[in-house]
Amino acid sequence: MRRLLIVAIAAGALVQAGTASAGCWATVGLAPPPDGIAPGDTWTARMTILQHSRTPLPDAKTAQPTLTIRNESGGTRTFVARPTEDLTVFQAAVVFPSAGSWRYEVFDGFTTWQGEPAPCAQTHTFSAVAVGGGPTGGGEPPAPAPAPAEPIIASAESSGDGFPVWPVVASALAAFAALALGAGFVRRRKAHRAPEVAIR
Repeated sequence: MRRLLIVAIAAGALVQAGTASAGCWATVGLAPPPDGIAPGDTWTARMTILQHSRTPLPDAKTAQPTLTIRNESGGTRTFVARPTEDLTVFQAAVVFPSAGSWRYEVFDGFTTWQGEPAPCAQTHTFSAVAVGGGPTGGGEPPAPAPAPAEPIIASAESSGDGFPVWPVVASALAAFAALALGAGFVRRRKAHRAPEVAIR
């Protein structure tokens, strides 16, 4: 019975590790600005943010994703995206202040899970666009990047600095501790049950 309990504890820890790594990431879909956008024009950027590439973020109603633009000289501006009626869609009013080549990126706002802090947020980068005449430099966003657990369909590349390493490590350590505790418990029990040998 105790062996069964030990195995159940270890299995639970491993399941928790799998859940943390499988669900703690999001994808961002965002169409590029329209061709011919000029400085001072407002780009209504509508971004679709999905946990596990399927469902709204756990705390979508309070999430605060941002869209940041950067030009070649290092100038940046950040715009906060607001939620829409659709919990998977956020909207930001973006204005490019000057002509030139601008890159843009989205911080997905996946910072909490059921009200608790969660290190799941990532920054998703997109190709540069030309502002103030000429075709856009980026066209469609880059090809999807591979994701943990299973392939995803995303329209942005992740920067890679937001992978939730600590939940996976913590869960793996918990599983290891449970297995070590169980092994020690079984050894102690076997030693206790060992028959005494009479010396003649």
